[in-house]
Amino acid sequence: MIVRFLFVSTYLLVFNIVARAPQILTLTPGSLVHSSCLTNKNLAAEPIACVSDSEKEVDVPSLKKARFIVAPEIFIHHTAERSFIGQGAILLENGDILMAFPSGRPPTDIKQSATNFPLPTLYRSKDNGRTWKEEGSINMSWKLASNVSDGGVSFLHLKDGRLVFLAHRNVKELFGGGLPVISFSDNEGKTWSPAQLVGNPEGVWYVMNDRLIQLDNGRILVPVAHMPKELGTYEGDHNLGLCFFSDDGGKTWKRSNKPADLNDGRGMAEPSIAYIGDSSLIMLARTGTGYLYRSYSDDGGYNWSTPEPTTLVAACSPLTLKRLPDGRLIVFYDHAQPLKKGAFFPRTPLVYAISSDKGKSWTEPVVVDDDGIENNGRQNIYPSVCFVKEGILVVWATIVADPGGNFGNGGQNGWKIGGAKRAILAYPKN
Repeated sequence: MIVRFLFVSTYLLVFNIVARAPQILTLTPGSLVHSSCLTNKNLAAEPIACVSDSEKEVDVPSLKKARFIVAPEIFIHHTAERSFIGQGAILLENGDILMAFPSGRPPTDIKQSATNFPLPTLYRSKDNGRTWKEEGSINMSWKLASNVSDGGVSFLHLKDGRLVFLAHRNVKELFGGGLPVISFSDNEGKTWSPAQLVGNPEGVWYVMNDRLIQLDNGRILVPVAHMPKELGTYEGDHNLGLCFFSDDGGKTWKRSNKPADLNDGRGMAEPSIAYIGDSSLIMLARTGTGYLYRSYSDDGGYNWSTPEPTTLVAACSPLTLKRLPDGRLIVFYDHAQPLKKGAFFPRTPLVYAISSDKGKSWTEPVVVDDDGIENNGRQNIYPSVCFVKEGILVVWATIVADPGGNFGNGGQNGWKIGGAKRAILAYPKN
């Protein structure tokens, strides 16, 4: 059954956004403007905004709701100096959960954030994510001419017992994207090795949050989106999906020989990968087609197949792919018809879907967070996933959204809405 809502003025849209979130606080004015909202010459001659602000109609489908052990709740609010986005979390050997998130969003506040928050802030939970305590900046030597950016943070336990930290890196001359940064800890995150670059050459590279995996043979894989100069300039242009990989514990890095390449104006953006048996991997990526696309590798990420569409409906918006403890695949994404071809919005509701056949087919979406669905007034984005005994801890960023599809996020007061949200989901039944 479809419930239809008609909003006839910008005033009503703004009123509705504010009225629905009286308890939510706190992003620097303009701090949520992302480089990918710039005009894309491959798709249109105008910015991505494509729906009139004076009249907007939203279809709200009836979808199955997730079973919660702990319901969604904001636990860190945005502030005027800093936004919450791109977090990574890891279950430690003692049962604690360690989480970090980057310094803020480029380009408008990156210098201020780099000064105030030069390295990611650590948070610790001792109760599966119900409550968190701030622990200050990560203890890491950083001598790179750039800082951790909003693409995100990943953690991973390696088979040799070390903990790995991976992050997206802001490089101004490269429109925000540079080679990823990696560091290692042999004491469960108390101290870290000096930050170093992954791969080469320098260029426009993007790695999102919660992306690292390791294969049974020890290979470490970092899925990345790459923008060669001949294909575009910005993250939102024609991205190639591929991997950096290391077979010597992170000392040296190689990259995919044949990337996943989709010629739709957006490409295979912000890829996420999962192990599906033997040396085989699946990649899911956001695209400009209105669907998530998949690609496969049967040689450990060295070569990737021609991308093909899934049934997962989405704008060019964030996703996170994981392998459940029982071997099935789970993907978290924003289930919504894009405002038009290539659009980055809507970005709500946040849902998950399950695959029992290595990504060939997917269940109907199950809603995790539908806040803002009535008028596309929220972004519920960049989820990170942590498997604990009682369920699935999911943390994501909730941010005010322009219903018309622009990266403006509420103007000067947009930071007053949203922050870090978390929930513990019951494991999906077979």
